[in-house]
Amino acid sequence: MPLVNSPIDGAPMRQIHRFGIEFDVCPTTGGVWLDKGELEKLIALVKEEAYEERGHPSGGATFRARAVDDDERSRGRDGGRKRSRLSDIFDF
Repeated sequence: MPLVNSPIDGAPMRQIHRFGIEFDVCPTTGGVWLDKGELEKLIALVKEEAYEERGHPSGGATFRARAVDDDERSRGRDGGRKRSRLSDIFDF
């Protein structure tokens, strides 16, 4: 049972977990809310992915251990091409 109701319409929020980040999503409007510290985790994830795309090995595996299943899930959707983690995060 959701602990939070949407501030937009009062509907119970869905909780989505991706890459170690918990998103509260309004099922009616699609609005997304983050709790304290989750935006920083999201920013770190995007920076890490951008760093890796430039051909540099990961400077730290902050999200790598938690993201293995999500990364594997994202393969094959685009003809075997791996999707970015950011686009996969918001695919609900």
